[in-house]
Amino acid sequence: MLASSASRCLRGLNQLASRNASTLILAEHSNNTVNAATLSAVTAAKSMGGDITALVTSSAPADQVVSDMRKVEGVTRVLVANGDGFAGTLPEAVAPVVLAAHKQFNFSHIVAGHTAMGKNVLPRVAALLDVNQISDVIEVKGEDTFVRTIYAGNAIATVKSADDVKVFTVRGTAFPAAEVAGGSAAEEAAPAADAPAGLSKFIGQELSKSDRPELTSAKVVISGGRGMKNGENFELLNKLADKLG
Repeated sequence: MLASSASRCLRGLNQLASRNASTLILAEHSNNTVNAATLSAVTAAKSMGGDITALVTSSAPADQVVSDMRKVEGVTRVLVANGDGFAGTLPEAVAPVVLAAHKQFNFSHIVAGHTAMGKNVLPRVAALLDVNQISDVIEVKGEDTFVRTIYAGNAIATVKSADDVKVFTVRGTAFPAAEVAGGSAAEEAAPAADAPAGLSKFIGQELSKSDRPELTSAKVVISGGRGMKNGENFELLNKLADKLG
């Protein structure tokens, strides 16, 4: 009888936890377009249930990005933070805003794509929250259980987090991108946060232009090594990539 009562109580607590689940998505963008990895992160968050909030930071107004994030199905709120300090999406500037948002809304999960931005910002967020970060998640089994790759992808581990806040990055190709349609999220100003001055400064960036997708969002990845003999033969890889689509 006691065991049965305890079981029912435990199920009730689990259901309550599910109802209270809420996720903050760190939205990555080019000031005009939402990164595909962010849309994949939304899909991962939806599998955990609860409300989903997107945080858009930018050094200049990113109206199109905010509009698109509001349309993403499953997103219930979009927090917007604009300011010169967000140039280059430096973690020293973005992390305090993430923490301020978490302090106000008490998120159960903080998620970003496993991109250069996500790998730059979320470790700082996790350290400031004094929790572990889980990297490169390829499957969500529950609110506290995740599957990730280790040893350069040669092994797969299932990990369970006991932290109050789960902070993790998502492999974009492991989750389908959420549709930018059907949503009607509210737009709010992100809570104010004081970023420490003088820790870093964004000077500029040089980006290579290519018709190929980014590595983190590519469905097919082709590489070559010493077997290609010389640099000219690497053109064969481009032709093979075209064949594979």
